[in-house]
Amino acid sequence: MTPALGNRNFMEKLEKFIPPRAEWTPVDTALHAPETFFVDYANAQEYLFPAIRHTFKHHYENNFLYHRVCEVNGVTPETIASKKDLKKIPLLPDAFFKDYPDGKGFLNWLKTIFTGSLPRPVFKTDNPSHDEIIEEFNKKGTSIMFTSGTSGRFSFIPRDTRSWNRVKYSAMKSVIELMDYNPNDQIILLIPDPRQTNLTIASLFGIAYDLYNPANVHVALDMKITTQFLRMQRDETIGISEKIKAKALSTISPLVQRNSDLRIIHLLEHIQQSGKRVNIAGPPFWLDRIMDRMKKEGKSVSLPDSQILTGGGWKADESKRLPEEAFREKVQETLGIPHERYHDVYAMSECSSVFLSCEGHYKHIPPPIVPLVLDEDLNQLGYDQVGRFAFIDPLPDSYPGFIITGDRVKILERCPKCKREGPVLDIEVTRLPGFEGRGCAAVMAELMKQDGEDHGAFPVG
Repeated sequence: MTPALGNRNFMEKLEKFIPPRAEWTPVDTALHAPETFFVDYANAQEYLFPAIRHTFKHHYENNFLYHRVCEVNGVTPETIASKKDLKKIPLLPDAFFKDYPDGKGFLNWLKTIFTGSLPRPVFKTDNPSHDEIIEEFNKKGTSIMFTSGTSGRFSFIPRDTRSWNRVKYSAMKSVIELMDYNPNDQIILLIPDPRQTNLTIASLFGIAYDLYNPANVHVALDMKITTQFLRMQRDETIGISEKIKAKALSTISPLVQRNSDLRIIHLLEHIQQSGKRVNIAGPPFWLDRIMDRMKKEGKSVSLPDSQILTGGGWKADESKRLPEEAFREKVQETLGIPHERYHDVYAMSECSSVFLSCEGHYKHIPPPIVPLVLDEDLNQLGYDQVGRFAFIDPLPDSYPGFIITGDRVKILERCPKCKREGPVLDIEVTRLPGFEGRGCAAVMAELMKQDGEDHGAFPVG
């Protein structure tokens, strides 16, 4: 047992996301029965196959579209009789979640990808917008999380309450096992306010409100972010009203963003003076911009006991991407946070778990996720080989989590740097040629557009 997992304070935070044991399915057993994720990984694997078989059967029987995919591939629940049959499970490309019709057909598309029956919200018109649909489903306990690639096309991931609670539990447990957890830490989130948006990156980092004292959580962007808002940021306006709003946003953005950066810098200086610890979380390019402003103004802080958690990549400006080691060095020089207290996370909208790096910077893959590396013909490769990343995720009840991504990875059987058990992603994850920049990093890129020497063109409250 890790010392933190023995902490009653943390266990209480976890317990509210665990259903009563009488209601457990094999999936809940695989997630909640292991005392730790990375200490006795082999024991955790014993729960894996029953969980995957249960989930596959659930989606086969209750998801119209995935059932058709399985029929085409000649796969039924009876086909998946042992672990060696897992390779037969049909995988869906991550682009599946952005292959929806516009207009009235969007709601019907949601019904076809959702496993089971969607709630029945009431809309004011027969052609509700994406945001109206999202807000109504939120009220019914189903979150339609969204993100976008560089094409500007949104991906929509539906999660019912139980599926979202599993995400929270898995992410929180990874944080406590891989980072230095203290519930009294100060938190700076370089993201939109997760309480005001269904943007996936904000929702994931917003788990800080469950891990820490909400009074200690500081958000950089105090603004409601909707799909309409993001469209206007990309100049994809509909009608004169949106055109006017988009022009106003582009006018006020630089000043608001500058003020936000200065506020965050002031907060860092105050935390240093108080002797408190802070966890700074957000996309690396946002943190990089703040550190550049500090350097320009001749400022630095020393926060040796604090931590960094980055995620989402450098999609705002690939030309400024730094190798992770160089970025860690910049963090240490500007913020005084040592390399071993810098963590990066690989997270996908379609996956229910986050792959968080340890002090050695390798990203640990928690059970019950099954990671796969595929060659060009989608044949499975072994450890230490580079290929296309795919995974089998049994945790979501609301959509099939059997996904092929467009990411280029290498999986190692165990971490070269720490003693935690289980497979890890190698440090650098890149995008395969021909695949658009994926996920929330691309959305954040739109939010944080650069405009020459000034540090951006988007309001940060």
